[in-house]
Amino acid sequence: MRLTVAAATAIVLALAATTASAGVVIYQDVVTSGERGEHKSGQTVMIQGNKQKVVTEEREFITDLDAGKTFILIPSNKRVAELPFPPSGVLAMVMTRQGNFVGFEKASGTNKVAGYDCQNYSGAQLSGHIDVRATECVASAAAGARDYAEFRKAMMKKIEHTPLASKGEIPDGIPVSSTITSKLTPFAIPPGFSPEQAAKIKESQAKVKPDVTTTTVTKIEVRDLPVATFAVPADYKGPEMPQLPVKKGTTPEGAPGAAPISSPAAH
Repeated sequence: MRLTVAAATAIVLALAATTASAGVVIYQDVVTSGERGEHKSGQTVMIQGNKQKVVTEEREFITDLDAGKTFILIPSNKRVAELPFPPSGVLAMVMTRQGNFVGFEKASGTNKVAGYDCQNYSGAQLSGHIDVRATECVASAAAGARDYAEFRKAMMKKIEHTPLASKGEIPDGIPVSSTITSKLTPFAIPPGFSPEQAAKIKESQAKVKPDVTTTTVTKIEVRDLPVATFAVPADYKGPEMPQLPVKKGTTPEGAPGAAPISSPAAH
């Protein structure tokens, strides 16, 4: 009997370890529309622990919350940029417009998407001049739902004391469908412009179309993801620095004897 209990305990522990180390892989169809028309594509989201990798048609994004870094990879030319997380500048603006930092509230209604029963949620975020509105249908019983939700909560925890923070909750599940609408709110017109100029600026701002991204899950898998999934390949290099014109007898910085500008080291 002791052997049976020991064997059963070992099996339970092994299963628990497997579950804890398993990652979730989400395949999605994405439709974007805005000033440049409509575009359809596919993307894959991979999460394991506090790491996430998003693979799109042209780029890959790796976010390591523990390291506080985001890597943007361009497979076509094997280039990579390393940026801090929480993000700032352009990356912060892009991630905000994608709805990454929206807090949600439960909305009325349920649906079924790709075979998954889901609950409707809605949320909004105003960050600077970026107004983001989001709806999503969350499947709490989907495979990997807990791992996905834990990553989102950890990400929101990282930004809670930054300008990116927003109110609301993170649903316990995977959004199997979502619609993100983002637009720039009108800028205040500085003094000095004539009424005619101000009117033209307001008219131009009113014509700007919002960006709308609709994402639908097609398949969800749970499996252990190798460490290399979230690592930057050794042959990827940092972004190329622009070459400045060089005058005879000077360095690239234009100062005799100064050190030349070098490209960032490969990651």
